[in-house]
Amino acid sequence: MNDKNMGSIILQGITLDQLHSSLMQGIEERFKEFVKPQQEPEQTKYLTRQEVADLLSISFPTINDWGKKKILNPYRIGNRVLYKRHEIDASLKRIND
Repeated sequence: MNDKNMGSIILQGITLDQLHSSLMQGIEERFKEFVKPQQEPEQTKYLTRQEVADLLSISFPTINDWGKKKILNPYRIGNRVLYKRHEIDASLKRIND
């Protein structure tokens, strides 16, 4: 078919509801190609005091001091002290601002 005849297509044997349903299905399929599925939130990574000390090249007393000054946020489970990696990264960004 050439472009001149595209406007003169006659639909026969299809109801308005069927046409609507078919068009909506096609639109939904095309839309899904453009919409990325949402990724699951990344699982929080916890670091030990030793890992934080190595990461930031600081000593344990400095880690304790920064915890008291609210620079780092320690979390305790049992007798273990852990730190959230994304909070450490956020602390570094605040210092640079």
